[in-house]
Amino acid sequence: MLWQESHPSSDWTISSTWAQKMNDEIAAEAPWVSVEGPGPGDAEFLGRWLLAAVEADHALQEQFRKNPGLRQQISRLEVLCLLEFSPAVDEWGEIFTVMTELGFFRLSGDRYQMTIPQEVSGSRIESALLRLAATEDEGYFLHPEHLVTCLTKLEARKWQLRLERLPWMQRVADRAVLLGEV
Repeated sequence: MLWQESHPSSDWTISSTWAQKMNDEIAAEAPWVSVEGPGPGDAEFLGRWLLAAVEADHALQEQFRKNPGLRQQISRLEVLCLLEFSPAVDEWGEIFTVMTELGFFRLSGDRYQMTIPQEVSGSRIESALLRLAATEDEGYFLHPEHLVTCLTKLEARKWQLRLERLPWMQRVADRAVLLGEV
């Protein structure tokens, strides 16, 4: 038993300690991705990236108008909230896989780097959304981890430490290569 009725104040401590241990175990087993953002002070890149997200939102709305059945096909993706790219800046969730397919993130080794997509079209968005919706299992759970390169929590932490030691200009050069600017 996790608690004793005679010590209600210690019940919470024991239970919360157990819950934290369970959360840590779940987090350790969950799939992780390592994402490298822009450098400090790189407002130009970030501004272009955010404008591309707004462009993707417009393209998605236009695709919904062109294909009225699309919203029904991806209805499970909108159970908790409507699909939008610009708010995904704060909450990645499953939309990360879609944004990866659109070019907002590109794989570099085992990590992803934020990149500016070359083209954001409604048909590309539809295709990526349908691929994500197809990962739903019989228990109605989506499996975006099937669409991206995942790491363990330990591997993601190692990448984070590696990137912290890597000179910033090298990281910028890597992103420039991904963007085709070199």
